[in-house]
Amino acid sequence: MKPLFVLIALLLCTFGYTLQQPAFAQTTGEIAKGNCTSCANVCQKTLDYCTSKKGKYAEASVTNSLKDCITACKMTADFLNRGSVGLQPKSCALTVEACNECAKSMDKFNTDNTMQACANECRKAVGNCQKLVK
Repeated sequence: MKPLFVLIALLLCTFGYTLQQPAFAQTTGEIAKGNCTSCANVCQKTLDYCTSKKGKYAEASVTNSLKDCITACKMTADFLNRGSVGLQPKSCALTVEACNECAKSMDKFNTDNTMQACANECRKAVGNCQKLVK
């Protein structure tokens, strides 16, 4: 009986200790960096998808908006990763613009799940990058 009591006491102490641990929330910059990285990856996959489908998917207006978004998101993720405080607001503003344009371009393909997933990823990046624009 005594070993069972000790085991229960240890479990309760462990559980109580884990409840007292502070949660480590990500900063807006860390979230934006993750969103930008994810957006660049999704846009790259979407670009590959578009070039393989050809036709209206491979039109310059579509592929260029994807390329612009990829470039802007990678640049912003790099600046955020390095903590380039002076350039973050400018790069985030550019990323917001590029992602909005890309999402608008993807929305023209409203019945295509791949294109809509890309538009949604762009909107996620916009949401957090917008918070870093001063």
